Amino acid sequence: MRPAGIILIVFYNFLVALFFVYSAITLVTTGVTGTMPSLDHSIPSGTDGEVVRAVGAGFFLVFALIAALVSYGMWSFREWARMLRIVLSGIPILLALPGLFFDFSFYQGGYLKVSYRLVRLAIDILIIWYLGQPHIKALFHKTLKAPQV
Repeated sequence: MRPAGIILIVFYNFLVALFFVYSAITLVTTGVTGTMPSLDHSIPSGTDGEVVRAVGAGFFLVFALIAALVSYGMWSFREWARMLRIVLSGIPILLALPGLFFDFSFYQGGYLKVSYRLVRLAIDILIIWYLGQPHIKALFHKTLKAPQV
């Protein structure tokens, strides 16, 4: 039986993969319709804009594939997936900390943005902590042993 924490992490990774696929589709389809509400003027129109959108969608799809692979690996108790999930949780922590200390929008009423960063930070810290627990490590290391004959 899988621990509830592993099931939650797999579900979280699956949602992340779906978000990246949605983002890729949105990026490509907004180029077709010509509307991108928050980025109207930041991506050029014409051929350059299509290239930027295609490259961006490609990156989103690569990230979706990585998230899906981590979900599969976590579900299958693969050690590489545990380590990759720890790395994928550590990167946002390193990137979020300077933003928390030097983001002055908090003082200008940007509570929602700061709250979102704090929730993401807490989730990533909890994932790293949980995957570092000895009994969880043991679950993933069992798959590395050769079967007894």
